[in-house]
Amino acid sequence: MMEQTEVKPQKFQKLLKILKISAIVLMVLVVLVFAYFVYLVSQKDLFGWRFNFSLSKVETGTYTSFAPNIAFLYPRIFEIDANRERYGKGYLVGIKLKTDDRTGCDIRLGGPELDFGKSIDDLTNEIVAPIRGKASDFKLLENKKTKIGGRDALRVSFSFLDPIGARIRLDQAFVKDKDVRYFMICGTGEYQYNFFRKDFNVFYDSINFEGTISDFETDRPWYKTFFKELIFWRK
Repeated sequence: MMEQTEVKPQKFQKLLKILKISAIVLMVLVVLVFAYFVYLVSQKDLFGWRFNFSLSKVETGTYTSFAPNIAFLYPRIFEIDANRERYGKGYLVGIKLKTDDRTGCDIRLGGPELDFGKSIDDLTNEIVAPIRGKASDFKLLENKKTKIGGRDALRVSFSFLDPIGARIRLDQAFVKDKDVRYFMICGTGEYQYNFFRKDFNVFYDSINFEGTISDFETDRPWYKTFFKELIFWRK
């Protein structure tokens, strides 16, 4: 009987120790999962609100045009630049930072005829090979197949040094809508690229090739982002 009374407390202590360790591990996991979720949310706007360790409403404007039909949203810190004479043949429209017209996005007609059946590496090489040979200290940063306005697209991001030695970062996207090819580009100085990344994504995510943006589509970029994250956490 004495042996039994000594063994039971030992088993209880071991069980209690295991439970304590499990609780600590669980708490650490919860903190890590929450931190990762906050990071994911911070990469894009959610239902028109921006999270940067604070919550702020993102005010957007709408651009629409016909022949060709295209529409998109843009944060109000930018303004529409439709000066086609200044930017040459193929230029349709752009958004420029009000305080610095070197930061913004353009939409142009044209670009290479891409076969999206090819591998991402082959497609990327078609785009960057001519640039790599001319740009100083060229660095390929991101490349992916994606969808823009529901159409297949290639998006490539790279940086290089300008003539005065400042590093510039550009995103280029190529998409075909029926018989029309579009070439889109967003860019700024690399040191401030992360600050404007969400603004560029508002532009890319909202592009519509029907020439109109409905009330539902106005919220759609953040709607998709929210439910994409929700689906991820349910897996």
